Amino acid sequence: MSMYEQLPFQPANPGEIDRLVADFPLATLVSADQGRMFATPLPLILRRDAAGGEALLIGHLSRRNPQFAMLQRQPRALATFTGAQGYVSSSWMSNRRYAPTWNYEFVQFELDVTIEDSPEQTLRALELLSAHVEAPYPNPWRPAEMGPRLEQLAQYIVPFSARVLSTRAQFKLGQGDPADALADTYAGLSRYGGHELAAAMRRHEQLRREA
Repeated sequence: MSMYEQLPFQPANPGEIDRLVADFPLATLVSADQGRMFATPLPLILRRDAAGGEALLIGHLSRRNPQFAMLQRQPRALATFTGAQGYVSSSWMSNRRYAPTWNYEFVQFELDVTIEDSPEQTLRALELLSAHVEAPYPNPWRPAEMGPRLEQLAQYIVPFSARVLSTRAQFKLGQGDPADALADTYAGLSRYGGHELAAAMRRHEQLRREA
C-alpha cells in the first residue's frame, strides 16, 4: 500500500484525489538519470485494487521520447496533476488588507515505473485511456475502429504501468478564510471567469460539512 503524506490544505476526503486525477488526467511525468532531468506531459489513468489500497497509473510514451530510455535505466519517477486553480486578487476584497493568493488542487505521486513493451499491453493502455476520455460522449470512439492503422501506429508508443509508492496532495481552496472574504472571492471568480475554481471551492466546503 502506498504512503500518504499529510500536508497543509488537505482534500476534504481521500476520494477527492482520485476524482482530481479522473477529471484532469493530463499529468507531468518527471524522472532523473545520470544527472539529467526530464519531464513529459501525458494523460494517465489511475487504477486501484479492489480493497482501494495499491494504486497504479497506466499510460504510454512515444518510443522516441528520451524519457523512455531514462525510465528503463532508472524506473523511479514523479507524476503531478493540477486540478482547478486560479489567482484570487486583493482588488476583489471589500477589505483590501487581505493579501492576494493562488488557490489550487494538486496531487503528486512517487512512482516505480514498469515498461510493458508488448502489443497486448499497448492495446490495454490505449483502450483504458480512450474509454476514460471518450466516456462523456454519446457514441464513444474505440482504438479498434482504426483497423490496420492501429497496429502501425502502436509501434511508435511504449506502454507502462507505474506503482504508486507515496502520495502528496494539497487542495488550497479558501480553508480558514472568513465568510466576507469567501463571498468576495466567489464574486470575483464569477466576474472574471473563474467558474471551475469556484465550483471546486464550493465542493470542498460541502464535503467538509458532510464529513
